[in-house]
Amino acid sequence: MKESTKGVLLSGLVYPGLGQLVLGAKFSGVLFAILTTAGLLVIIYRLTVRIYHALDPILSLLANNTFNWNQFIAILSHSSYDSWQIEGVSLVLFLACWALSSLHAFFVGQKIDRKAG
Repeated sequence: MKESTKGVLLSGLVYPGLGQLVLGAKFSGVLFAILTTAGLLVIIYRLTVRIYHALDPILSLLANNTFNWNQFIAILSHSSYDSWQIEGVSLVLFLACWALSSLHAFFVGQKIDRKAG
């Protein structure tokens, strides 16, 4: 298998930065992995906080046997304590790292393929 193919598959399908690490581009591999992990952690944390804020009033409705769907929808729509801006930026960061890591791994692999061929 060509090194360029191996790099793209590892960075694109397994985890961003892994292709660079396997191909020897340690700094860029670690950088892509750290940025991707940071983006994912922010998304997971913020969604967990949003779910927690929505669950408290829902559980109190269930405990009091006063649950109805209109209240449930109202709670979900008001569960956002702020905008989705941070999650959006984190998602863009994650997707950009994924795409750029795959592209970078391809070029690193091509460079290795040219030297070997």
